[in-house]
Amino acid sequence: MFRPIPKAVLFRTIPHWLIASCVVLVAMSSVALALFSLEPDKLLLVVLISTISAGLLITFLHYDSTKRTLEEVKSLARNILQSIPTGVLTINCNGVVTAVNPTAEAVLKRRAADVLGNSYVSVFGGGDIIREVLDGALKNNRHMNLKDMPYEGINGRLQTIRVSTVALTGDNGRPAGVLLQAQDVTEWLGLEQRVRVAEKLAALHTLSAGVAHELRNPLSAMDLNLHLLQEELQDHGQLRSRTAHYVQVLNAECRRLSAILDNFMRFARPSSFATQEVNVHRVVEHIVALMQLEAQEHKIHLEDTIENDLPPVLGDETQISQALVNVVVNAFHAMAEGGRCRIAATTCLSEGKRWVELSVRDTGVGIPEEALPRLFDPFYTTKTSGSGLGLAIAYRIMQDHGGVISVSSARGTGTAVTLRFPALATHPQEIEARS
Repeated sequence: MFRPIPKAVLFRTIPHWLIASCVVLVAMSSVALALFSLEPDKLLLVVLISTISAGLLITFLHYDSTKRTLEEVKSLARNILQSIPTGVLTINCNGVVTAVNPTAEAVLKRRAADVLGNSYVSVFGGGDIIREVLDGALKNNRHMNLKDMPYEGINGRLQTIRVSTVALTGDNGRPAGVLLQAQDVTEWLGLEQRVRVAEKLAALHTLSAGVAHELRNPLSAMDLNLHLLQEELQDHGQLRSRTAHYVQVLNAECRRLSAILDNFMRFARPSSFATQEVNVHRVVEHIVALMQLEAQEHKIHLEDTIENDLPPVLGDETQISQALVNVVVNAFHAMAEGGRCRIAATTCLSEGKRWVELSVRDTGVGIPEEALPRLFDPFYTTKTSGSGLGLAIAYRIMQDHGGVISVSSARGTGTAVTLRFPALATHPQEIEARS
């Protein structure tokens, strides 16, 4: 990553004061013997040599002490840069990469061996956002601070990175290059979004429950009196075709209001439920069979792909089915002219845990990019009709099950919704064997 750690040489592990003491002792012994055995002119030569040797020894000890102190400082800086969770990359005034830490390797998807000593222009190709940032900082002195930007690594995974740049200066105060900091904040932003949605849901739960409760009684009274009126008119022979049509419209609207109130109550219902091992394979097959007739009516080809030996999840089967149905219904509404809807059930590893992933992909009209952040907001919808509670309810169900729901889409390219549940260690076959 940085300058290599110096290798230990011979005698490096022996304390220097011990070596110096031995040398001084030998020198003093030699001088003492010389004083008694040498002639005056030779004695002067021995004293001169001994003095020079002592001076060289002191100089060596001072140099070695200074060198060890410098290596300790470099080692400390090296350890700090290796340990910090922020990616650090530095270039000199010529654009040559001089340092890159392990976090920067992970964020920028570049190995240190392929980066160090090379120009950033050759490391980051044309159109790469990192190259544009470094160009602006090095050539135009245009720096940025904690700016979030989309970044696609070599593996094709789209992520959001937070970038900062600062100018490096040498000991003489002159420019020495540029330091770039980069951090992958994709998960952080996703967590912030989930927290914001959770806050909105918490504020609306009580309101929804109160509104639904207050509207339920008068709506039930209206529905009852409509049926009584219809029977009264039929008994007296006064139910004409136009009157019958009006009554049918009123009954239909009452049923629609009742369905909306059911969604309100489902949205506001407390999150407590009886948990059990849920066979996801069976749930998907049941939903596909349930929705197949509606799919045929809308000229939609509904298919499913289920991984073998799919592990179960812990939760409420009815609520999990409800979340999946809400997503599939949205997919159907996005394909007014027909299309293909594919439900896939697989397992994956993420954050050190095993997950069961249900994905629903359609070939519909897609969702505008500006609408994606608000999809889970209650009462928000991109459709001409609908309550806007389908995805909000699915989001709450996923929260209650410790799962995650995510949506990826673009105009004209269809939509993919992913429901991810924590997996249990046991397998569906074991559940059926115990039941």
